[in-house]
Amino acid sequence: MSMRSLRVRLLAGAATFILVALALAAFALTSLFERHVTQWMDSELANHLNQLIAGVDRNASGNIVIARAPADPRFQKPLSGLYWQVEIEPAGPVYRSRSLWDATLDLPAEAAIDDDLRNYELSGPAAQSLHVVERRIALPARLDGKTARIAVGIDAADLAAATRSFAGALLPYLALLALLLIAAGSAQVAIGLRPLATIRQRLTAIGAGTQTRLGNDFPEEVMPLVSEIDAQLDARERQIEKARARAADLAHGLKTPLQVLASDAERLHAKGETEIAGEIDDIRATMQRHIERELTRARSSAANMNVATELLPIAQRVLRVAQRTPAGERIAWTTDIAPQLAARIDADDLTEALGNLVENATRHAAGAITIRAHAESETIALAVLDDGPGMSAEDAEIAMRRGGRLDTSGSAGLGLAIVGDIMEAWDGTLNIDTSAPGGNIVLRLPAAINHKPVHRQP
Repeated sequence: MSMRSLRVRLLAGAATFILVALALAAFALTSLFERHVTQWMDSELANHLNQLIAGVDRNASGNIVIARAPADPRFQKPLSGLYWQVEIEPAGPVYRSRSLWDATLDLPAEAAIDDDLRNYELSGPAAQSLHVVERRIALPARLDGKTARIAVGIDAADLAAATRSFAGALLPYLALLALLLIAAGSAQVAIGLRPLATIRQRLTAIGAGTQTRLGNDFPEEVMPLVSEIDAQLDARERQIEKARARAADLAHGLKTPLQVLASDAERLHAKGETEIAGEIDDIRATMQRHIERELTRARSSAANMNVATELLPIAQRVLRVAQRTPAGERIAWTTDIAPQLAARIDADDLTEALGNLVENATRHAAGAITIRAHAESETIALAVLDDGPGMSAEDAEIAMRRGGRLDTSGSAGLGLAIVGDIMEAWDGTLNIDTSAPGGNIVLRLPAAINHKPVHRQP
């Protein structure tokens, strides 16, 4: 996935924040644990130190000794990591735990006698780094009022090992917590971006013609965007309506001059000036064809795509008109369209497209025309078949080409070019089947979505 994706950016930012936050939390928890262990260890060392203070006494010979040493067995094991030392000042003696073996704790000089505990780090036996708790006290008069420096130390590596053990035990839980938080962040991003996905779906639906506006059921944060899009759609519709109105005004404005040209051509024909009359009539027919084509485009470009038109009523309406024409009276008409079939196209546009195809088939049919329609997956195929001479592949290619025209007479009307424009406006297609005998022109239009058939009274 690309970093241009908003989802990826949000997830990457959330994951980075979570990992940094958990790393800081791990550091803080480890430091807190280390401080807690240090305090607990200081308390234990202080207990040993108090036992040593209580154990300073005289022996039977009158010498100051440690009558009662702490009972922890590590004090008896050489280089165990737990040590004590008592210095009687001035001039000794110095008493040490067996665990010190032949080493001595090099205690820093103390300037005052008080009851405060002091702790510090110093070097111990076997290159150990010791954490030491010490007190410098004045002995009672029965012990000659001398001074004693009493220290208890422990290998600091034990502190580090405990901290590492805690961190190692903490890491899996933090990793699991990170995964859960990232998953929760992913769900939150998905929920937060859901309105944008809805906007995209509705825009697709608007393009497909199943919806006209985005609506107002969105969170407050995206409503300004939704409102702006709907406002732009409203403005576009108004612009298209104005364009249609201007096109209609233009057509009406040209209608009278075209009628005048037609009348002039008829008068010239009557006077015998057929060549000039034919040229004028051809010019008038060309102008009429282009005007009608542009009007069709203007109307189709602004069409509401959220429509559904049943095919059978339109076909029946077109047939009733065609049957009244002189050419249509000689034709045997057949329809094969199910009543429930509906396509996504405006009724007027379908009428105009089908009317052009029927008019074309009437001119070329020998005696029979069939209008047939059936569903093909998500499309509706509407075919106009006649028993005329049909069309070659070359002629079909010319007829389908934009601007192509086989019949140059004025009776050609809008022709296949107009039908093609209508189909293009409604996402449909126009096809000419040259493989079968006779004329076979097929329109394929999107099927109407969620269409409910209208039950008409007979």
